[in-house]
This record gives sequence, structure tokens and C-alpha cells, in this order.
Amino acid sequence: MGIRGARLQRRIAIVAVLMGLWAAVIGVRLYSLQVVQSAEYRQRASDQRERVIEISPRRGSIYDRNGNELAVSIEVDSLYADPSHVEDPRAAAEFLSGVLNEPATDLESRLDSEGAFSWIRRKLSKPEADRIRAARIPGLYFQKEFERYYPNRELASHVLGFVMRDGEGGSGLEYRYDDLIGGSGGREVVLRDARNRSFQTLEQQPTEGAHLTTTIDQNIQYIVEREVARTIAATRARAMSVVVMDPHGGEVLAMASFPQFNPNEYGRYPQESWRNRAVAQVYEPGSTFKIVTAGAALEQGLTTLEELIDCQMGHIYISGHRINDHKPFGTLSVREILQYSSDVGIIKLGMRLGDPLLADYITRMGFGRKTGIDLPGEERGLFKPAAEWSNVSVGAISMGQEIGATPLQVVNLLSMVANGGTLYRPYVVQRAEDLRTGRTTETRPEGRRVLSEPTVRELHDALRSVVTGGTGVNAAMAAYTAAGKTGTAQKIDPATGAYSPTAFVASFAGYAPATRPEVAVVVTIDEPVGPHGGGEVAAPAFKRIVEETLRYRSVPPDIPRLLPDPAGGREAAAPETAPGARPEPRTPPAEDDGSWRILDAVFEAEAGPVDNASPSAGAGVPVPDFRGRGVRQAVEVCRRLGLDCRYQGSGRAIGQSHVPGGIVPMGARVEIRFSAGHDGAADAFRAPTAAGDR
Repeated sequence: MGIRGARLQRRIAIVAVLMGLWAAVIGVRLYSLQVVQSAEYRQRASDQRERVIEISPRRGSIYDRNGNELAVSIEVDSLYADPSHVEDPRAAAEFLSGVLNEPATDLESRLDSEGAFSWIRRKLSKPEADRIRAARIPGLYFQKEFERYYPNRELASHVLGFVMRDGEGGSGLEYRYDDLIGGSGGREVVLRDARNRSFQTLEQQPTEGAHLTTTIDQNIQYIVEREVARTIAATRARAMSVVVMDPHGGEVLAMASFPQFNPNEYGRYPQESWRNRAVAQVYEPGSTFKIVTAGAALEQGLTTLEELIDCQMGHIYISGHRINDHKPFGTLSVREILQYSSDVGIIKLGMRLGDPLLADYITRMGFGRKTGIDLPGEERGLFKPAAEWSNVSVGAISMGQEIGATPLQVVNLLSMVANGGTLYRPYVVQRAEDLRTGRTTETRPEGRRVLSEPTVRELHDALRSVVTGGTGVNAAMAAYTAAGKTGTAQKIDPATGAYSPTAFVASFAGYAPATRPEVAVVVTIDEPVGPHGGGEVAAPAFKRIVEETLRYRSVPPDIPRLLPDPAGGREAAAPETAPGARPEPRTPPAEDDGSWRILDAVFEAEAGPVDNASPSAGAGVPVPDFRGRGVRQAVEVCRRLGLDCRYQGSGRAIGQSHVPGGIVPMGARVEIRFSAGHDGAADAFRAPTAAGDR
């Protein structure tokens, strides 16, 4: 082969090498496109071909026990952009910045992105949406979504909680039942051609969430929150909580905490305001806890209410440690130990029980563990096993120190006494209606007996004496009997680790009417300024809450009161239930002559209505039971029977001058008292706009 042939072969080799390199480059590029970057390019193609919009579901409503709306979802506009259609991102960003109060640079980055979809602002206010819609900016679009709205603002805010901007529950029932009431979202897929024109829309509809009906009564909640605002203003306390329960099953009728917040604008409040103190505040219960020690000693047969105990004039030594009473007492009965709240007396009962037995009863009565209420954030309290107690722990714990409890645990204890010895699991949601499945789930009371009926009767007797003549006399009411216990607990000073001489938690826990309990209530006031005793500041709040609540529920009074005597004579005043009771005097109407007669008597259980009785000449007329009837109905019944009906007030009848079933002459005058403002629709309260004893 000559020189020419060698050159030809070199050229062929060079060409072959170049073609091989070219093929290798193409192969690497194809591998990169089809393997390494395939997902990215598929996503780009999808973004260019389709636009996916997530559709939020309508959140289920929350109602009070009477069907009043507490939380609802309303339709609002959300704003998104298709950057490929935005002609001037900078100008659009400048305009939106002025409307939405967001940095223009942040908005421009979203308007000038490569994607086909970008959220600009979720859940606009109506003025914001109207201004943007009027501007007609190309590439900006609106999507209908749902926003949570609380029509009563702060009312029951700690129970309801709030919903965050992304649609998830942030606290309260909204958080606890988020999976149930949140519903399931939908999707809208818009398909586009090569010229970016929409040619098909596919929709997956969202599913509405379940509706909740709570045990909360909106009107009782308003009564409670109004009293909280009043007490905070009067005491300048740091915080406060109130729980109202039905003691016969665990239903929470009202639950309020201070500081408050408006869940419609939750972000404007510090997170401390979101805290539901009724379930999350752990404090030393102080003397309210003496119910546990006394109940355990009575249940074990270690004492009786009438046993006399030497309270040693105000001090006792345990393992060399001196414990002082809040005042010196000599010999007291066990009833009086609770009535006057003697620390020394209750410590002696605790020492009889001993560490293991007292610890067992504390656990049995619901302390040191969660109640199981269907609200988030519940604390179990603070309680050490008996094996970890010191030599003086039995004395401290017996009187409510060295133990932490929540207000809910304390009111649950009082409910147990009120209902005869059964400790129920408190609950807030009464019923859930799941629209997806068509199923309705109802909560059933769950309880277990912790004390025998004889023991509870003795505790009940002692707790009544607290109100009629003990440390809780400021809880006494004019028309209703009550039972309960005061508590005044020193707080631990974080700086010293010792009890503070100035910081207290004042509390009162009780139930009413004592003869037939309808409600159990705990009032806890954290660091009141000035008077700080539970009987001084918490008991009056209990009284006002209970009085209004029982009147609202048309509960007949169980303390006799006086009414002008139609015969013109003067009846003697009905005796008070106990020497210490101080009911408020009732002012007679101006048109009466000052003579009085019993109006609100304790009715016999067997007495029933006799509306169908027909009067006959010369015969007596049986008196109907008017309780619960309206004015018009009561007057009509009296007219039919030939009775002279005289009434006071409006709404529903809560008392009458003659015992039902009694016989009176035809034409006799019957006095009936009605509870003002409780004739149905009149009970629509408005939410508030603002917020020495042991």
C-alpha cells in the first residue's frame, strides 16, 4: 500500500472516531433526557398540558345543644395566577401589594414563575376580592373556597378552637375532630392544547364534613362568660376558668377561660390566650380537695360526721414539721372540719387512712390521670405514687397541697357527690352526623361508682353546711339551696421554690339545688388582687352563675319565699335552711299592702296536673300544677276551673301559692310566679363584647 493509501486509512479512522464520539454524545444526551431527567420533563409537559386546582371541602358545622350555630363555613374567594397569562408581572405585583399588604417582590416572583398555577392569596376578604376583580388583570383568577366563621366571636372560643389558614383545625373541637368535620377535598383539572387554550375540565367534587352537636348551651355559656368578665374586672386577676356540668352524666353545659380570644382573628392574640385553662391549668386545689380525704375516711368507716376531733388550736407536728391551720380551732366535729375548713382536723383523718389507702382513693376519684374529655390539651395533673411520698406528704396532700389538679377534675369530683357516688367521663360532643356515610354517632354517659350512697349522703350533708354557715356562705342564694367547698391555695414562687405570700388561686366548687342537683360548677380565679379567699371572690361568682342558670332552665326554687297574702293577713316568714344562710330579701310590688304569703314551696313529687277537672257548684276545686306552663295557658286553665288567677312576671311558671292537688273553693285566688325572659325565643342572649376562708 502506498502513501496515498495510508493517508486514506487515517482519514477513515478519524471519521470513524468522530462518528463514534458523536454517537456517544447523542447516547448520553438521550439517556439524560429519557432516564435521568425524564420525571422533570414529564412534569413540565404535564404543567403545560394541564392545570390542577385543589378544591377545599365545606367544613361541618358545630351547634350547641339547642341547634344554635357556634361555628359555620362560609364561601369566600381565593386568588391564584397562571403566570403564562400575566402580561406585566411587575405592574400586577405593585397593584396587588397595595391591596394585600404583601411585599411586591414576593408577589412578582409568584407571578413570573415557570409553572402554570400559583396561589396568590387564600381566602380573601370581600373588599380585597372586589378591588382585584375590578382591576381585570390578565392571568389572575378566583377560586371559591370555604372559610370558618364563628358568629358569636369569643363565645366558647376555648371549646370550639379555631381553623388555620390551610383549613386544618388548630385547637379545641376543631382540632380534636378535624378528621371527622374537615371533609375530603376535591380537584379541578383543566386540560390545554398547544396554543394554551382550555379544551376540557375534569372535576372531583369535595365531600362536606360531619356536623357536631355539642352539650354546650349557648345561653349558659353567655351567663358564664359575662360573669368571668365581671369578676376579672373586679379582682384584676391574672386568669380565670369556669366549668358548668350536668352532674348526672358528664355533659359540659358551659366552659370558659380568661384570657379570651376571637377565633375569627386568632392570629392577633398571643398563644397563651388560646389555652383552655379548664382542662390545661394545673394548680394545687387547696381545701376543695378535703372532700377526697373526708370521703375516703367516711367510706372506710374510720370516722362519722359527728365524731369530735381535737384540732389542737391551730397547729400539728408531723415528723418534726409544724403545720399551721389558717385559724386556731379547738374541738370540731368532722362536719365542722369541712364546714370551717380546718387543716389540722383533715390532716388527722388523712393520717388515719395512711399513705397507700389515701393514694388509692385519690386515684379512684379521678386525680393524677386525665378525665378523658373529648378536648385536646388536657393535663393529667400532678400526683406521685405513695411509695414516693415523704414523711409529711400525707399531711400536705390531705389538705390539697403537694398535688396538682385541673378545674375539670375538681368539678367532676363535686358532680360525683351530687349524683350519688358515680364518677362520669365528661364530654362535649353529644352527636356527630357524618354526611359521607349517613351515620349518626351519639355519645353515651360512661361512669363508675367510686363511693357508696351512705358516704355520699354524709358528704352532701357536710357540704351543705359549708354554704349555710361555713366558709362558703357567700355562695348562698335566695331561692335555691347549694352545697360546695371553698379553696384558697398559695402558689409556688418560681424564684424561691417556696409558697408565695401574695399569689393565690381562689376557688369554689359546688352544685345546686342541693335538694335535687341540676348543675355542678367550679370557679377558679388565678392571682386575684386584694381579697383572695375562695369564699370571698369565687363563691359570689358561683352564686350569680348558678342563680341565672337555674332560672334560665326554669328549675323551681327549693327555698320557700313570701308573697302578699290575698286574705289580708300576715304569714310568718319561712325559716332559712340553716342558721348561716343569708338569702336576699324579696321586695314586694308597689301595689301590694305589704302582707305576704309563701309562694315558692317545695312541691310534692306525687302531685300532678288536674287540668281536666270540672268545677261543680258547692264543691272544691283541685289546684293544678302550673310549673313550666306559659302565662296564657295558666290563665286559661284557671278560667276553666273558676279560679281567680293572679300572676307576676312572664315566661314559664316556677312557683304557685297553693300546693298542686290541694282543694280550694271555687273562685279562690291563686298566685302564680313566672320566670321572666324564659318563654322560648326570649332566651336568645347576645355574646359579651368584652371581656380569711379556705
